[in-house]
Amino acid sequence: MKVKKLLPVLALALAATTFAACGDQSVAFGQYWFHDNLTIENNFYEHAEYAVSSKSYESSYCNYTVEYKGTFTTTLEYNATASVYTFATKLDVTTTFTLGGQKSQPLTDTAESKVTFSGKGNTLRPIESTKKMTSHTPLSGNYTSVDECYATVEYEYTTTYADKNTVDGYCNITNSKGETNKITINDTFDFIKDYSFIDNEQLLVAVRAFDTDTSSATLGTYSVFAENTQKVAISFTTADASENFNYHLTTADGTTNDKSKAILCRTAKINLDQQNPGSTQVIKFAKAQKSDKNTDRNLILEITTPLYYGIGEIYYKLKSVSYTK
Repeated sequence: MKVKKLLPVLALALAATTFAACGDQSVAFGQYWFHDNLTIENNFYEHAEYAVSSKSYESSYCNYTVEYKGTFTTTLEYNATASVYTFATKLDVTTTFTLGGQKSQPLTDTAESKVTFSGKGNTLRPIESTKKMTSHTPLSGNYTSVDECYATVEYEYTTTYADKNTVDGYCNITNSKGETNKITINDTFDFIKDYSFIDNEQLLVAVRAFDTDTSSATLGTYSVFAENTQKVAISFTTADASENFNYHLTTADGTTNDKSKAILCRTAKINLDQQNPGSTQVIKFAKAQKSDKNTDRNLILEITTPLYYGIGEIYYKLKSVSYTK
């Protein structure tokens, strides 16, 4: 079993599919995290925290269950002088596998990422991204011991973006289960022509950046683990619905409030644009009522990620958001 087959696990936060690339302007992105889409907030800062939980299902592929519990945080910051954004994420979860009456010891899964990208015009052109992860990844099969149900995977990589024709990406993966001790990837790749490109770690930003009239879009990508370019399909629900959300809000002037209100949501569904697209990730975010009165800033409210082998789903639900350091 190759390490690359073991990597898919916690989706957006742990990279169920790794998207990475850079490129043209065939999709026009809007900066809908601002109150006014056309007015730059020079000191913009956003820090959001999400509660992570999971639900297990019976699966014909596995004879065990797995549970995740913890936190996921995101930080989006704008440097007005350089017209550059920094988007960082951090995931800390406790993972527990159960087989019959056996429970694994609580396992710690972590992931940290950081991406810088240009905010000029209507593009989200990436500059550089980094990712580091330790994951106890579920395996397919029927086992007699709970410690056989997972493989421990660690990796980190940096992707840099040079110019419009080539990009250099580096990936170092270590699998402590021993199937493969080390894989090193040094890869240069070209764009998929006629598609806008984003880095994987920009995905939660890009979903917020589409106009409300957009029903679907396809982005060009490069996968570090597939060592190939790919396309990602994003579709948005045509019918919007209000849902109740509870979270703690700190505004830019330091005012704090516990919010409990109905928010009009859009839903984005994301998967690979190919014959076998894999699991579909679902993101709910606040819908901009007007581009110049975007009170809820297209804020990500909830993320649902299916686990491999039909063994369950992981949920990320907003707990708090702050617009001041």
